[in-house]
Amino acid sequence: MASSDKAETKAAEVERPSLEVLYRRHASWLAAMLRRRFDPQIAEDLVQEAYIRLSPYQAQGKVERPQSLLLRIAENLAYNQSRSARRAKARTERLAEVSRCHEPYTDAEQHEALLLKEVIEALPQPLRDTFMLSRHAGMSYAEISALTGAPIKTVESRMSRALAMIAARMRD
Repeated sequence: MASSDKAETKAAEVERPSLEVLYRRHASWLAAMLRRRFDPQIAEDLVQEAYIRLSPYQAQGKVERPQSLLLRIAENLAYNQSRSARRAKARTERLAEVSRCHEPYTDAEQHEALLLKEVIEALPQPLRDTFMLSRHAGMSYAEISALTGAPIKTVESRMSRALAMIAARMRD
């Protein structure tokens, strides 16, 4: 390596502020920005995490505009946390619904479930197959059509007839 290359490398290292210097310069600004945009209680945590995520870029000398990069990192972290919280809430709600399904049935619920099972079993085979594939297997009409070889309009017709028959028999 030529002496001029060494001098340029040392100059670049001298120009590049350390992570500690960047923290002293921008941490309070970043915290203030985050408090305005997100929950103030998590702003400090976001600041800390943003600097942790910034450190590899800083070590490689890839940080040209530290404020912009820090803000983008912190915003992404906040959005990821929000998304994770929504997913966790949805998962909890699904688990609560599943656990409710395993609670003992009342006599009326048992009677209604048994009646529904009997009504479905009494449907003509094409209607029963279409109903079961749609409601219990979760297949779309197009998927049922592809599986059974019946046109989509026929699948739609079978489904509407099955629902009408089930509704009529459940009312009786």
